Amino acid sequence: MEDLITVIVPCYNVEKYVDKCLDSIINQTYKNLEIILVEDCSTDKTYECIKDYPKKDKRIRIIKNKKNSGLSYSRNAGIKTAKGKYLSFIDSDDYITNNFYESMLDVIKKEDAEIAICDIKTVYEDTNYIQLSPCFSNDSFCLENVVNSGLAASACNKLFKKELISKNLFEVGKVNEDIAVVIPALVKAKKIAYAKDAYYFYIQHTGSIQNSSFSDKRFDIFSGVETTLERIKDCDDYEILKEHLVYNQLITLFLYVIIKEKSKHKRKQIIKKYHELVKPYDIENNKDLLKFLDSVGTKHKIYYKQLFKHMCNGHYSIANNIISSYNLLSKVMKKQVINMNVNLNDVIKKAKHQASIKDEKIKISVVIPNYNYARFMYQRVYSILNQKYKIYELIILDDKSTDDSKKVIDEIKNGIEEYINVQTIYNSKNSGSAFKQWQKGFELAQGDYVWIAEADDYCSRNFLKEIVKPIEKDDNIVISYSDTAFTDGVGNVIIKTIKPEIDVMKTGHWNTSYVNDGLDEVNNYAYLNNTIANVSGCLIKKDNYHELFVEAGKYKQAGDWLFYVSIMLKGKVAYSAKPLNYYRVHGNNVTSTTKKQAHFDELVRVHEYIDSKIHFNEKQKKELRKRYSYLSKVWGLKRK
Repeated sequence: MEDLITVIVPCYNVEKYVDKCLDSIINQTYKNLEIILVEDCSTDKTYECIKDYPKKDKRIRIIKNKKNSGLSYSRNAGIKTAKGKYLSFIDSDDYITNNFYESMLDVIKKEDAEIAICDIKTVYEDTNYIQLSPCFSNDSFCLENVVNSGLAASACNKLFKKELISKNLFEVGKVNEDIAVVIPALVKAKKIAYAKDAYYFYIQHTGSIQNSSFSDKRFDIFSGVETTLERIKDCDDYEILKEHLVYNQLITLFLYVIIKEKSKHKRKQIIKKYHELVKPYDIENNKDLLKFLDSVGTKHKIYYKQLFKHMCNGHYSIANNIISSYNLLSKVMKKQVINMNVNLNDVIKKAKHQASIKDEKIKISVVIPNYNYARFMYQRVYSILNQKYKIYELIILDDKSTDDSKKVIDEIKNGIEEYINVQTIYNSKNSGSAFKQWQKGFELAQGDYVWIAEADDYCSRNFLKEIVKPIEKDDNIVISYSDTAFTDGVGNVIIKTIKPEIDVMKTGHWNTSYVNDGLDEVNNYAYLNNTIANVSGCLIKKDNYHELFVEAGKYKQAGDWLFYVSIMLKGKVAYSAKPLNYYRVHGNNVTSTTKKQAHFDELVRVHEYIDSKIHFNEKQKKELRKRYSYLSKVWGLKRK
């Protein structure tokens, strides 16, 4: 008989989300579930939403708390009545893939493990953009690497053998309550397994605890860490795990939460209390913090080192002033990159700036393809002219826009043509293809390299200077690109890096900048999936790519990947690990099964094309089969 899994779902004020959550559980491919809904005296219509579920599905039962008691109390209530051999915790505003429990239990059985862990996908509510958040950062899946992760303490992306949890219940009345339960369970488990085909979808919305303003409840994490360390003190790897826990729980609280407090007076009091609580942990010498400092740029390294030095020495006012000065400087730098309020005069000023830069060794032709992005055009051109590297020419291509694009483009041209070589091309009818516009840009360009700068994207001021560096040393480089950050419609950064999304094999290849032979790049990385997030993040060597554009134009979604791979095979590839390009995500990215199937079919066709060029070996074919299996499951497709 199949093992029973108890799924515990605390429910509080989630009327907007709970149906999707419960439907994702009910519709699991694994059926032997006990589903316990713990209703925590919601003040909205949550109870009305869930009360009839036991009638629909006999596996479901509801526990009603007598008073609002919090997440920990609700989870404990579920644990105390759980009948399953395994326990799962799902937050009622999140959801899971339909093969979640099948995949999690399958890997437990195959590897004789007591806990299964999967990656989390963060869903940004405003845009519905989904980003992969890996549950471990290194190639090796082991206890140390799992604990050395921001997701280590989460109970939701794990399936536990019941006895690992039932002896250490969640501490009632505390936030960050997972850590003292989950980490000891990970340490006690005889083996932990990684379920690659399962996903937990975490909804990131403004009403969550993680996005709320700072309160003293955040300091509960110190109690959690203290309890955790007491519970794992007999572990052989105690000192190593302690380093990771202190960094991922306590130091990151300071790095990513406390320093963001806007009130200077309140922030000083928070720093003072933090200093007193963190004293026992010698954070200045924490090895993970030192690694972090080595990974950031020189200016950031100086900032963080001085900040921690003064905070740890009890110089609260100095530490607070350092944060204020840094925040002020960051605002200035942010305006230089992503200010949506730039006008024609600002653009003209930057054109004058460009005119003052001496001619560079490498001539860069910038092509801006546009269709109905008049509202972004000033910002796009501003971010291009704001570059520290000399631009050889600017070519703006409008594909018969129906908004005010022509008017705005004409204003820009008239304002800057005195200072920079600029031409504008207006199609008499819409081409219907991005690749036709790219091709036109390459045909018109007179420079050594072409930058296709999409009209709705923008970039860091250092973008060109950084990705031209390797080209200046080696003219065999045919494509140079940078890491990409994602923004919402108004330009706010929502994803700081695309690395987890492109590194599907978890190679770590994109963690540092590199120059690589193009054939090697394709053979080892780019053959499996598209490793360049956005054309705006690339410099491509000028050449006649007519045949490639025709071939790429046969695809609706995967043509850019085919194009990049074909370019790579012509020479060398350079990459900057800094997120210097900003890709704008518009609206809802949820697609139908029909479109997913069409996308899948295109990926297969691109693989066939790449195979014709490099001839896949058995290892590559194995990775392809794994990729197809994975995509079929997460997209809900039927493979022929």
